[in-house]
Amino acid sequence: MTQQVSGSPFLKPFFLKTPVRVVTPLQQRRHTLPASEFRNLTPQDAISVFEIEREAFVSVSGECPLTLNEVLNFLGQCPELSLGWFEEGQLVAFIIGSGWDKERLSQEAMTRHVPNTPTVHIHVLSVHRHCRQQGKGSILLWRYLQYLRCMPGIRRALLICEDFLVPFYLKAGFKGKGPSAISVSNMHFQEMEYTLRGQAYARRNSGC
Repeated sequence: MTQQVSGSPFLKPFFLKTPVRVVTPLQQRRHTLPASEFRNLTPQDAISVFEIEREAFVSVSGECPLTLNEVLNFLGQCPELSLGWFEEGQLVAFIIGSGWDKERLSQEAMTRHVPNTPTVHIHVLSVHRHCRQQGKGSILLWRYLQYLRCMPGIRRALLICEDFLVPFYLKAGFKGKGPSAISVSNMHFQEMEYTLRGQAYARRNSGC
């Protein structure tokens, strides 16, 4: 399911709105990294991914959606179904997905990637603790869904979430599919579905 993704408009760097300032030629040479960049993740990003994930989830639920080995596995098998947001080279938010071939998610979907399928299972969306409450999760999710629209054959995205996150995903355009059959350490989830219709479109001022 390898895709050529470099041409996607949703992976190109963009620059956040900042006050105009004068920089010297020396400063210009030093700042070679884009202010903000979206790109697919690689196994080399796994440690940064897991550190953000662990801090975000363990303090709340005591469980990580993915172990470090699972992160490495998915980024090795299907990096094209991941998306990371980098600011000046540092990972600040990410999504990891994999392929799935059933109508509903099952326990098997938590650790398996099925290639060449029309369904993407979104395993985890996480934002660095210093970047929360800034709308980054919503922006990243929007860009990821638009990016999936550019991928031939992808028709929908599925995920599971706890009840308190259902309004967040409903606002993003997901629809509820009812209680999930998946449970983790006595935690129960709702399953959500996003249907990918039509072509991707560019939102004005999408950098927000």
